Amino acid sequence: MPKEIAINVVSLSKIFKLYKSRRDRIKELIHPGKKNYHQNHDALKNVSFSIERGEVLGIIGQNGSGKSTLLKILASVVTPTSGMYQCNGRVTALLELGGGFNADLTGIENIKFLGSIQGYSRHEMPDLISRILDFADIGQYAGQPVRSYSSGMYMRLAFSISININPDILIVDEALAVGDIRFQQKCFRKIREFKDAGKTIILCSHSLTAIQEFCSQAIWLHEGEIKEQGDPIFVTDCYNAYMTSKQLVTIKKNNGSLQTEMILPIDENDLPKPFREIAWPDLSICETFGTGGCHIQSATIVSSETNKNIRQIKGGENLSVLLYLKADQKIINPSVHLLLNGQFGSSVFKISSHAYQKKLEFQVDKPTVVMIHFTFPMIGNGHYSFSLGVVSILENKEQFHHYIHDALLIEVSNPDIKYKMGTQLVLEKATIESFID
Repeated sequence: MPKEIAINVVSLSKIFKLYKSRRDRIKELIHPGKKNYHQNHDALKNVSFSIERGEVLGIIGQNGSGKSTLLKILASVVTPTSGMYQCNGRVTALLELGGGFNADLTGIENIKFLGSIQGYSRHEMPDLISRILDFADIGQYAGQPVRSYSSGMYMRLAFSISININPDILIVDEALAVGDIRFQQKCFRKIREFKDAGKTIILCSHSLTAIQEFCSQAIWLHEGEIKEQGDPIFVTDCYNAYMTSKQLVTIKKNNGSLQTEMILPIDENDLPKPFREIAWPDLSICETFGTGGCHIQSATIVSSETNKNIRQIKGGENLSVLLYLKADQKIINPSVHLLLNGQFGSSVFKISSHAYQKKLEFQVDKPTVVMIHFTFPMIGNGHYSFSLGVVSILENKEQFHHYIHDALLIEVSNPDIKYKMGTQLVLEKATIESFID
């Protein structure tokens, strides 16, 4: 017996009119049908999908991809330009902070107002207020005007109202990124309860780990269009591949495994034979500096066990970072650097072939692949980046021939770790080798 459809979206599009100035908006309003003073911005383009009751849909994408616009349409906050959608059941949405609140009313007055809109009677209201305030835990501020709230208190009250109104469909945007870690965990426990109760949930998040853990299906929005949809791991892999290379790539399932097809930034025939089956991303989008003489053409991360490209890493995993280099001139005493950066720019660890007393030699105009093998340390979950460099060490001074900031983006996902641990550490062991065809 097929499940009941909770949300059905068919050919949904949304066009916003963008004006250079307020004067242009007024001109067009005064003289309709004559000259257009606006430019059309396609926030959503022909989006279609359906969600069965009890499913959890994750939505990912860069800022400006149309995620918030889609959620606002489903929450009946924004009207679509074309297409149709149907939500079967009571919908509550946690969108931008303070959405739906009257800033001049107190927290309790806002609860009464929103509760009455959802059909709660005067007799049911005291119990609803009690449940919402117990979960929000904002104390005496419940009796203060909402405009005096911090962003964290906004989020606490908004989420508590959304969850305690007992909706059939819950829509959660990135608002949960605000607030202390304990309340975030409390919110996710409540979302799990909703999931276990068979409620329908739409979760929009930049955390790919959250999408993989919570969701039964996922959608990747890119410039207002659905680029991929389906299994959360498959969709997040596609998105990760794009975010690494800034190229739209195709990831195919082959015998249960994922294979990446990517436009190489280099001639495949220039690569040494053992490395031609590996996807090499284009790093030309990254910020770089250096004196020249030797350039990092590309770089990638592979599992030491499978020799397949990876972007999601666990602590204790054996991996290799590969650098594809080309020297235009003889480089004296070369060294390669690998630096892991935290989310806020902090240095987590660094590997240098010079520090490990590994001598490297590059031949002019001869492709070289430098392989850095190590066991990834147990650090906190989150997004990190590898910066890469090739330098000369002369009289204990470094000359940077080519350095690439944030060349490789990764997500650390350790299921047993709930909190970020440590900011700096020293690797006990790493080995470095080079390959010249």
